[in-house]
Amino acid sequence: MDPKTAVKRTVLLFIICLAIDSLILATIGIFLLRVTALIVLPCAVALSALWIFFIYRKVDSLILKKINAKPLQTADHHRFSNLVDGVCVAYGFRHPQLYVVEDVAPNMMMIGRDSQHSSLVVTTGLLDRVQRTELEGLITHELSRSRNRTSFLEGAIAILVVKPWNFIPKFVSLMGDKLIDPWAVAETDIAAVALTRYPPGLAQALTNLGADGREPTYNPKFCRHMWVNPPRESLICSGFSTDERIAALAEL
Repeated sequence: MDPKTAVKRTVLLFIICLAIDSLILATIGIFLLRVTALIVLPCAVALSALWIFFIYRKVDSLILKKINAKPLQTADHHRFSNLVDGVCVAYGFRHPQLYVVEDVAPNMMMIGRDSQHSSLVVTTGLLDRVQRTELEGLITHELSRSRNRTSFLEGAIAILVVKPWNFIPKFVSLMGDKLIDPWAVAETDIAAVALTRYPPGLAQALTNLGADGREPTYNPKFCRHMWVNPPRESLICSGFSTDERIAALAEL
């Protein structure tokens, strides 16, 4: 997905949520509290704007807390830290904040509104399972998601759509289909291997993740679509299953 398209859709989502929240607050003020519209409307818009701004600034921390991610200690995971450093230098990425989830299920997630405010999350199960070339492929893929702003869009969808409306899965799925291009994950795979010039690395990593089959213990439904290997029962479809992505990479 083009970065400008991802940002435009994310901003549109924020604006829609701002309008809906303002309407709800204005309705409560006018019909329940009996306050005049001239007073209620500006207050409703102001309060909604503050709430949306809070969500914009706190998307990262809200998701990190729910998946039980902790700041990575370089001394404990120096191989991963050094590899991230090398990938960032080699391919011109900004260095993300690094987080780890103590969990045997192998997976990885990128969170952040842009390259300057990004967090790369990895499970200990992934670090124990994949080899260096496979890990490099996954890191490059996730950093590419930050560069093309897909992580920003998916994070906003998680907080503004999936979390409050998860009890209406068809609506959530429809919104996901409208906001996220079905080719987005495949395009990110291609962008990543175009940098590493080694498609088998990412393909083998995805094969290992898919074959393992375990899911993280802290795995809320609202952000399942953000994992590099989305767990079962994700409310947002990525457009391509892990098996389809592996098959596509085999053709490169």
